[in-house]
Amino acid sequence: MDTACRIPQTEGPVDAETEIDIDVDDKTDRKTRRCLMCGQSFLSEWAGERVCRSCKSTAAWRTG
Repeated sequence: MDTACRIPQTEGPVDAETEIDIDVDDKTDRKTRRCLMCGQSFLSEWAGERVCRSCKSTAAWRTG
């Protein structure tokens, strides 16, 4: 996976308002995968997306 992280050098503690610029290539994880519920191929937008939109809209998916 090609990702580039640029974390600025700081002196002293880092607080919640410190900006961190993380540059991630959106296309690196986007790929065709098989849905774990129905087995159909779909375009996954990220590595953890393993269930297609059709299956996510079913009652079985929503109720867990």
